Amino acid sequence: YSLGFVHPPMTTLTKSVEGIEELYHKIIEARNSIEMMLDGMVIKINDLETQAELGYTVKFPRFSCAYKFPAVEKTTKIVNIIQQVGRTGVITPVAVVEPTLIEGSTVERASLHNYDEIARLDLRIGDEVIIIKSGDIIPKITKVFTERRTGNEKQIQRPTECPECSSELLDEGTLIKCQNLDCPSIVINSIIYFASKNCMNIDGLGNKIVETLVKEKKIYDILDLYSLKYEDLANLEGFKEKKINNLLNAVINTKGSSLHRVINALGIEHIGEVASKQICLEFGLNVLTIDYDSLIALDGIGEQMANSFCEFMRVNKEIVEKLISIINPTVEQKIEVEENIFKGKTIVLTGTMSVSRGDIKNKLELLGAKISSSVSKKTDYVIYGEDAGSKYDKAIELKVAVLTEDEMNAMI
Repeated sequence: YSLGFVHPPMTTLTKSVEGIEELYHKIIEARNSIEMMLDGMVIKINDLETQAELGYTVKFPRFSCAYKFPAVEKTTKIVNIIQQVGRTGVITPVAVVEPTLIEGSTVERASLHNYDEIARLDLRIGDEVIIIKSGDIIPKITKVFTERRTGNEKQIQRPTECPECSSELLDEGTLIKCQNLDCPSIVINSIIYFASKNCMNIDGLGNKIVETLVKEKKIYDILDLYSLKYEDLANLEGFKEKKINNLLNAVINTKGSSLHRVINALGIEHIGEVASKQICLEFGLNVLTIDYDSLIALDGIGEQMANSFCEFMRVNKEIVEKLISIINPTVEQKIEVEENIFKGKTIVLTGTMSVSRGDIKNKLELLGAKISSSVSKKTDYVIYGEDAGSKYDKAIELKVAVLTEDEMNAMI
């Protein structure tokens, strides 16, 4: 309260799905009378040891999730369809709508994802539509009132030319792509992604600055960031001495970054932070020449990911080589685990042990084991303590080997 935060209007502690549902409907009923704007509630496990055991994915905690309320629907009209070009060249159609107030903000645009969705909705310029804020954040068109048409609505044509560079587009059906790597929109979005927080984290290199640098022909690609000089920026509007020095220092500070951050920052289609980490840990600087068969052999790397990675490196090998020589990234070494009975095995932990399950998880992972949260036919061992529940029962049913904590320690 002292910091100005409003306390959640309703909370409950429950051990059942029914208890969650009951609170969900209570909040929805009282939603309009609550002083803060709500888009949903949060369900959270309140046991710290269980939280530690469940852990996090790259993006969110596994012990907490949002339960969204039904989105508020409004009616509006389609004014126009414009095209945006992403960093991979994919054209995304965006609906321009008559300004509509939804849950505290005025919506004027709604993404349509692709032209197949336009065909599915049978959407036309001039149509009246229902618009929602999906998850109360992203505007989305859910329905077209075809019965309200006057005959003045215009059909929406699939584009054949890039709206940014006028190059001929490649129409792959669901996706329509610009293949011109010099297309200003591809260049700008690639650099914005490269500089973003989860990639090279170049502080001070925001969207508008990147657009300015590209439009003023100060940079043409990612590599040019590393040859920027004080005098290149001195004449640009809004660039004072401190701002210029901060930006140049932020670029210099990316040198020596982890190799997987550099690979992730390249924006290779289908290759995110987790895949970049895995590939770099396995192959180090050999990522530049890695072949399809070696990639596909990695657990979790599918055909589409392997194809995308190999094709990107084939086309951009020279640029990536130069980038790596400039950044001189840190290459993480894979720790080779000595052969032991638990190496490469899938293990599930259940029940109360003499130490926290988090400690046991860490111990087994150091031996090269993979800790899973659910029992299946692929589970090698279920290690159980007191009050072991359904996981133990399922292990017996599936004839999975079960071990007490003492038996596990004896095997280690």
